[in-house]
Amino acid sequence: MKNALKALGIPAIALVFGMAVLGACGSSAKAYSLVDPVTPDDKSAVVYFIGGNMKAAIWDGETPIGDFRECPPFNLVNMVWKTTPGTHYFIANASNWITMKAKLEANKRYFVQVYEVPQPLNIVTFVAMRVVENGDQFLKQKILSFSDKWRAEFAQEKRLKEVRVHLQSAQSDTSMETTLK
Repeated sequence: MKNALKALGIPAIALVFGMAVLGACGSSAKAYSLVDPVTPDDKSAVVYFIGGNMKAAIWDGETPIGDFRECPPFNLVNMVWKTTPGTHYFIANASNWITMKAKLEANKRYFVQVYEVPQPLNIVTFVAMRVVENGDQFLKQKILSFSDKWRAEFAQEKRLKEVRVHLQSAQSDTSMETTLK
């Protein structure tokens, strides 16, 4: 009888654990949707953030674009951001904060890779960003677009306050070069 209970206990624990994991990831399904490649037009520019299984949130100034931590069930995904032409400050946040100044032109598409910087013992996650030239091959991978509802909920006061500090620092740095042209 004890062996029968043990035999039932292990699958039951696995089932509960599995439901918890799926439930956590399933809740993010409302945060984003899978989309086809987005085409820029005369009034917009499109930026693709190439990432994957990493732990980083991406912002355009004070507006969250998306968060790779939202548990998409893909190995490599891209987040797409359709925005206005002009100067933007893209901010990536994991254990560190990275800011990229961009001057976007209308009717153009840009690709930015967000990647983890290897750390000893993997205790924290540091990220960096770099421009990818000719990134059209990334359009064949999964593309996510986060909802406005998610953006509003994600931009809570604490997060927004932290982003504003880093944004203000970047904007006041007159020597900061434009990385994305």
